[in-house]
Amino acid sequence: MSGGATADGAHRAASWSPGTVWPTVQIALGIVAVVAGVSTGDPLGLLLTGLLALLLIPAGALQLLRRPRIEVVDGLLAVKKLGGVLFVPPAQMVEIRTLGVARWGVRQHLMRLEYVDDRGREQLDVFTRGDLGADPREVAEALIGMGFGGPGELSR
Repeated sequence: MSGGATADGAHRAASWSPGTVWPTVQIALGIVAVVAGVSTGDPLGLLLTGLLALLLIPAGALQLLRRPRIEVVDGLLAVKKLGGVLFVPPAQMVEIRTLGVARWGVRQHLMRLEYVDDRGREQLDVFTRGDLGADPREVAEALIGMGFGGPGELSR
């Protein structure tokens, strides 16, 4: 996280985004797979490494393009999606909730962000630690501290 709220309640820029190392490694592995497939000359090897590259390169590029995932700028919450950036004022925030989910014996925390978009439809976004680059519980507490909690309190 960078930034936060000031003591007088004014908002500074704050943002949460994943790191750049893993997406860069994905893109590099995709390029290495293409080079390895072309250099072997084996048609099946070229097909398999091409499919691997087709998965790795776009996945890494999309992660780099959607940075930062959540940002608070001038009192608005900016949520970056594939279709662009959606700005949500605090009045349109319905709920911020953290969830704990057990998967394969490991507890994973999620942040659930519910808001009303500019067309009047309720939207639900769920963020993991990988999406935010920080603990979702800390991000939810920071957003609520900045006035984005909606009518309800932080739920766990």
